[in-house]
Amino acid sequence: MEPRPDLLEVRRHGAVVTLTGEVDLSTADLLRSELALACAFADGGGDVVIDFTGLTFIGSSGVHVLIETAALLGQRRLVLLGGGWAAYVVNLLDLTVRYPNIIVGR
Repeated sequence: MEPRPDLLEVRRHGAVVTLTGEVDLSTADLLRSELALACAFADGGGDVVIDFTGLTFIGSSGVHVLIETAALLGQRRLVLLGGGWAAYVVNLLDLTVRYPNIIVGR
């Protein structure tokens, strides 16, 4: 599958990642690499925050990236802000129950 970075804009400032567009099979690797950098920020201490405000779609490959990131963080938190589609999917799948370090905020 040909990468489609035009579907997703990712801005990262330290451990805060802001998403605009869609996370699907063609953009999941971009998200994965940016979240890996966010996890490594500040020598691996503190929360990683994802702002979903501008996200219009997240598919199963994007959800898988969130699960991978939560597992990578261990006791650190993955804080999901902005609500919308992504928060709905995370709540629907009970990811915050299965992965207590995933926090859905507003």
